[in-house]
Amino acid sequence: MKEYKKILIIQTAFIGDVVLATPLIQSLSKGFPGAKLYLLTTPKGNEVLNGDPCLANIIPYDKKGQQKGIFHFLKVAEELRKMKFDLAVVPHPSFRSSLLAFLCGIPHRIGFDRNAMAFLFTSKVPYQLKFHEAKRNLELAYALGSQKEDYPLRIYISNKDREISRDFISKNGVLPGDPLIGINPCSVWPTKRWIPERFAQVSDALANEFKARIILVGGREDGWLVEKIALPMKTRPILAAGRLTLKQLAGVMERCQLFITNDSGPLHIAMAMKTPTVAIFGPTTINLGFGPYGESFRVVEKAGLSCRPCGKHGGQKCPLKSFNCMKEITSDDVMAAARELIQGSCRACPC
Repeated sequence: MKEYKKILIIQTAFIGDVVLATPLIQSLSKGFPGAKLYLLTTPKGNEVLNGDPCLANIIPYDKKGQQKGIFHFLKVAEELRKMKFDLAVVPHPSFRSSLLAFLCGIPHRIGFDRNAMAFLFTSKVPYQLKFHEAKRNLELAYALGSQKEDYPLRIYISNKDREISRDFISKNGVLPGDPLIGINPCSVWPTKRWIPERFAQVSDALANEFKARIILVGGREDGWLVEKIALPMKTRPILAAGRLTLKQLAGVMERCQLFITNDSGPLHIAMAMKTPTVAIFGPTTINLGFGPYGESFRVVEKAGLSCRPCGKHGGQKCPLKSFNCMKEITSDDVMAAARELIQGSCRACPC
């Protein structure tokens, strides 16, 4: 097996994709103990993976913000070239990531054969459609010589972030023994969002049936949606949209007995925290490889619709203008999945 001294992992996709790369990071770290691992990722990716002991450093690349455009792209390539990496691992199947690895002058570059710029790699690995994305990523490490071992999704939380998240919960009236259930009604893609009124119904039902406090989470831009769900609720939820960092959100999930979410980044953060999770899938399906990865989860979806999946990411609007993939998922469907997890998990039923 070839030895490497400095390895660059390039994953600048959505936050969920970054979390799904953590098994790959662990595998490379164990397979190449003499190498220093660096991760090029987005500012949000940096936020959630900062502190991972497998990584020598994280290099933020704000490709959609302050570093947007070709000038900054070439500048990033120039800076990376100076760091003299000898291996680039590219799980992100994008034009930009592949070209960047090439322009950095990294002599060995490995990625998936499905990548549009795969000809720029020195080694290509088959993109296994039947695998979960986390397992697909691991195939890159195996091709380099790492042992074929499975690794979980993983996020490290500092004591400070954990303290902030617990303090936030406590200040909202949640006592140490109180059941806490997290709800994420948000997604970048509108068609991935389940019906707000049904989130409200399920939240009230869970609060009443299990005497639980409900915490509604989301980003700063999701405040309107969280408030729309909270408004008709008969029980008072904790509103956390935009009030916690991703690490602090992970700390809240760690405290939750159950988490209910659309197909979005917080799904994978919850799985990394080993929180029992109900995942609601509408326009996308788990067959694409981006479902929950781990244990203690349930997927709620409307099987049998010929229009699913309508895309890898969902979309801004339903192509058929029916939105049946979400409309036909009832509150009872989600409650049934929640009950199964709560009744079957010690964590979901505090003693």
